[in-house]
Amino acid sequence: MITKKLGAILTGCYLVLAASVVAYELSIRIYDRGNSEFAGMLSMAVTLPASLLLVWLGKAALSVNVGDSDVSFLVILGLSAFANAFLVRMILVMLNRQK
Repeated sequence: MITKKLGAILTGCYLVLAASVVAYELSIRIYDRGNSEFAGMLSMAVTLPASLLLVWLGKAALSVNVGDSDVSFLVILGLSAFANAFLVRMILVMLNRQK
């Protein structure tokens, strides 16, 4: 029972963290374009395993980079956060079933 709640708490906290980081860096990209050359690095670090895969797929299939537009920034990093949260949730569910 504790691990079920722990999985939900960890997944929720990760999604809140990733959403706040992406929103913060998106606001830097929108409101301070002159100083936004490093906006996106923290978001990439927070969403790392899935973001590498989605950036590679975006370049290969659609020729879209993360920094091309604000929408691509939001979509790629948002999907990466959801993919990571889903992966963590599935791992915790499998660990819970093994007990």
